[in-house]
Amino acid sequence: MTALEQVPTTRAVTPADIPHRLVPEEPVIFRFPAPDDPPPGAARMLAVAIYSAGLGLCGVAVGLYAVVAVFSGAPIWYLPALALLTLLSVALVVAAFLAIHQRALPWMLLLAAALPMAANLYIAVTY
Repeated sequence: MTALEQVPTTRAVTPADIPHRLVPEEPVIFRFPAPDDPPPGAARMLAVAIYSAGLGLCGVAVGLYAVVAVFSGAPIWYLPALALLTLLSVALVVAAFLAIHQRALPWMLLLAAALPMAANLYIAVTY
């Protein structure tokens, strides 16, 4: 090969060349959006973000209250319970963002994320 010869950079792909594992058989609910997916609506994204921010601010308030409670002598189970409930709530919010292209699933997940945060708030205020 000389310096003037072109190296072929493209080739024809036949259906036999495509691996079968790349073609999903059933739709995937939780996934990052593909480049060819349409973007979610601005109002939908804003509503999910505002709801998530409200849950996050509630979590910050519970965390600050928990710091004061731990230094004033909270029970040994107090901090792990708050941490577990917070992680559960965060996981549900992340799942809601991953399912943003679905119709009702993000809203159900965000409502489910409010339950551990409400329990978090109840435990923090009670002890």
